[in-house]
Amino acid sequence: MKVAFFTPYLPYPPDTGGKIRSYYLLQALCARFCVDLYSVYSGQKPPEIAVRSLEKCCNKVILFPLEKSWRVRDRLQRTLAPLPRLVDYFCTPASLEQAHEYLSRGGYDLLVADEICMTPYVEMIPDRPRIIFRQKVDYLHYRELARVRPWGADKILEFMESVKLQRYERAKMGLYQGYVACSEKDAALIRQYAPNIPYIVIPNGVDLSVFVPSGRPKASQPTLLYVGSMYYTPNVDAVQFFFRDIYPLIRKAQPRIRVQIVGHMPPPEVRQWERLPGVEVTGGVPDVRPYYEEATVFIVPLRLGGGTRLKIPEAMAMGLPVVSTSIGAEGLDINPGEDILIADDPVSFAKSVLQLLSDPVLREKIAAGGRRLAQRYDWKELTRPLPDWILSVMESWSKGRGNAHSTAC
Repeated sequence: MKVAFFTPYLPYPPDTGGKIRSYYLLQALCARFCVDLYSVYSGQKPPEIAVRSLEKCCNKVILFPLEKSWRVRDRLQRTLAPLPRLVDYFCTPASLEQAHEYLSRGGYDLLVADEICMTPYVEMIPDRPRIIFRQKVDYLHYRELARVRPWGADKILEFMESVKLQRYERAKMGLYQGYVACSEKDAALIRQYAPNIPYIVIPNGVDLSVFVPSGRPKASQPTLLYVGSMYYTPNVDAVQFFFRDIYPLIRKAQPRIRVQIVGHMPPPEVRQWERLPGVEVTGGVPDVRPYYEEATVFIVPLRLGGGTRLKIPEAMAMGLPVVSTSIGAEGLDINPGEDILIADDPVSFAKSVLQLLSDPVLREKIAAGGRRLAQRYDWKELTRPLPDWILSVMESWSKGRGNAHSTAC
């Protein structure tokens, strides 16, 4: 079966949450189907080594450049247009025309949109079944961003985007034969406006062949670690929340505490915390595993949610005890007090961290429970049902049409 897979970023190297999820879902498709990967880029073209790496599993990798005008007038027009800017950003008339040409002669059996922003591409060919992968419920994500923003232009823009995305998502989901959700909570939200569409839940996971503790010794200082793409607003908010409200309580009890913030492209509001003693903001790193191994406790002070967090299964697989907010651990089948500690207010969060730092028995208990939990979130096992589910969706679509379309790779 021949599949066209459209993603908003080249999913290699798999070094951010979105790219990691896309990479492992793509691997599951390539294991059973003949997949052509389509992606877009702005500015510099992705490195050839990334393309070649993906060509090892994909039949083809096709890239479309996005060339847009960023003049104030054009940006204002797009802001006021009914199309959500999240969708507008990832397509241009030229990229859509190129994609249409490829799709028209590609003989595809299935079209897959990786996230809501790629729907304009897969909807250009009307007589093929379509599936959409949802990493989160996007309109709720922007609504949350609007809620936490201070009053100003950004708050208004985020609210406008949430309204446009809600309208867009409701209109589009009926065009799809199935969707992949990141959590049961997300699936329940999508079902409210797409009640009759088949779906499968595949939470975020961890590659257990990669995230394996080496047994290297921990840092001599008690060390807290937070990992995430630092340009992503929920991660920025988590860092702000931690240092403003939680860190002072921990440092008062543990003056030698060390904190590492690891992740791509930290903005000034994250970098500013480096002025505090013992705090390091690394930016992007080639390998996050040494930081997991060196840390004493992994912290997830997230207040904005959606989907499931990859950082928690990774930390657990590396044998690191985790303290998280309820939102941070959404979508994971956790047992608080056994495999993770959950705390939602600053005092409780600080208290949980301090308990783990001072009690090696509790620390080992939570770490061992986390390692057991991580075994259930191996990407290979999580994605194993995906190809058969897709085939069942295809069969239902074919029966509904009274015929089937098939093309060899």
